[in-house]
Amino acid sequence: MESKGNLMRLAGAGAAIAFGSTLLVGGATSAQAAPVNYQVINGNSSNSCLQVNISGGKGNLVLGKCDRSAKQVWQIAGGIFRNPASGHCLDGNGADVYTFPCNGGAYQKWTTTSGSAKSIRHTQSGKYLDANGTVGAQVVFQPTIGTASRWVIDPV
Repeated sequence: MESKGNLMRLAGAGAAIAFGSTLLVGGATSAQAAPVNYQVINGNSSNSCLQVNISGGKGNLVLGKCDRSAKQVWQIAGGIFRNPASGHCLDGNGADVYTFPCNGGAYQKWTTTSGSAKSIRHTQSGKYLDANGTVGAQVVFQPTIGTASRWVIDPV
């Protein structure tokens, strides 16, 4: 009788191991895809790109001549625009737009419209990213969408 009980325990243990192995193999995920880099071009000028200038903890946002430099490269995922060279994300408090070390907070969340010329809307304030298209111009918030609030987001 004891050997029958041992046999049942062994069969149960074998089934548990097989089930656990299936979970381990079936639960494996593929590696994440590498982030895609983008340049963000102002709709007022095909040669003015969103550029971060870091000084201290905060970064100013200006339009720079599009050159695909590290200051103009953005990774966009989950509503967050991240500049990988600086580790800063597009940020704003409703009055000013700037970059700040990425923290995933509400001030770093953005939405974009569909189409080739997109508006970039700050989720927290409801305002739009805007610039006048001139190289060196400060990037600002505007409450409504205008020509300068349109952006082309191109892979680099």
